[in-house]
Amino acid sequence: MNKKELGRYHTNKKVRQRIDKLLEQNARNVSNFGTGSKYDLKTEEAYDAAWADIESEIEGLDEKMFQIISKQDD
Repeated sequence: MNKKELGRYHTNKKVRQRIDKLLEQNARNVSNFGTGSKYDLKTEEAYDAAWADIESEIEGLDEKMFQIISKQDD
């Protein structure tokens, strides 16, 4: 497999760090949903909007990684 097939997540350290940070943010959103904590987004609509923003940013960073994470939504 060549570098182009791997995507930028696997070939660019800064892209990997940014995507990892975005995925950590989503993990925090999921784990705090419904807890009433300061990180609780309170509604499913707010959570869905936050996830859509994260997905969009990941898509701009690495299309291959976006395809992988968007398959999780199915």
